[in-house]
Amino acid sequence: MIRLTITVANVTEALLLYTHIKLYTSAEEGGTYTHLAYVLLVAGVSTYIYDHIEGTLDTWYKCSYHNAGPLRESAQSDPVQGRRAELFYSPTYPPEFVFDNIELDIIRKIRRFIGDFKGLKRLYIDEAEFCNYIRDDNKTVDLSEKSWPVYITVNDTEKTSLLEPIVQGYQYLTFSGTLDESSDTLDIWYYTFKFSDVEVHEAYEDTLVPAGLTSSTVAQDHLILQAAIDLLENMTSEDMIEDGAVVRDDRSLYDPSPGLRERAATIERLKKMLDALIKQHMFDDLIGMLID
Repeated sequence: MIRLTITVANVTEALLLYTHIKLYTSAEEGGTYTHLAYVLLVAGVSTYIYDHIEGTLDTWYKCSYHNAGPLRESAQSDPVQGRRAELFYSPTYPPEFVFDNIELDIIRKIRRFIGDFKGLKRLYIDEAEFCNYIRDDNKTVDLSEKSWPVYITVNDTEKTSLLEPIVQGYQYLTFSGTLDESSDTLDIWYYTFKFSDVEVHEAYEDTLVPAGLTSSTVAQDHLILQAAIDLLENMTSEDMIEDGAVVRDDRSLYDPSPGLRERAATIERLKKMLDALIKQHMFDDLIGMLID
């Protein structure tokens, strides 16, 4: 699924002549564009979202303003591509950080390499579940796993500020007021992950230039692979220290070795990909020097 974000510079003027945004799609940038959908223009609304279920990262789009009666249509926009939509449930709680599309693409690629795809879960807390999830301070919800909220309501009132509740340690949500076991109900939708978007992007920003390259020759793809390797190696080191022992009793056996071996194989595969990319870069430079 691809998400399109359409911005109308002056919706008041647009509504004087048109009623809808008309979307077109094509498999190629210079191909034939066919009608995809209409999006209703709304007074006072300048940003519109359309999710194209069949869309891919290779799909192209154009849009125009359209009016059915009398029939009129503006010129089509320049061709653009959308971005892959995240899992979501009418998200209103603010994201951890607002990244641009280039940064989101980097994060998405690193997530793919390390196999850390976001999941979506829901936690509904009423009187029966209150004691299971609310800490002793009666203000803090324990989500029990690494996560970030995307939609929160308390007694059907949405929470839309980073200050209400505050996310602590990617696991706890602390509200400003006391939660009442007898009357309050909470509905929380949240993403789960091994690394948050901020942590993934920080790993990319902090990545050292791989051996064989310099700051002037390193490319984005090199840094993406190196960041993926760094994240997996850090995860492995932590797991080996905290959860790496084989535990056996007379009824059960816990052995993390298969998962650790699979992760080691993934790290080795990424290192080979990075090495091949560096060698290709050095070969291209050598060919260029010989031609000169």
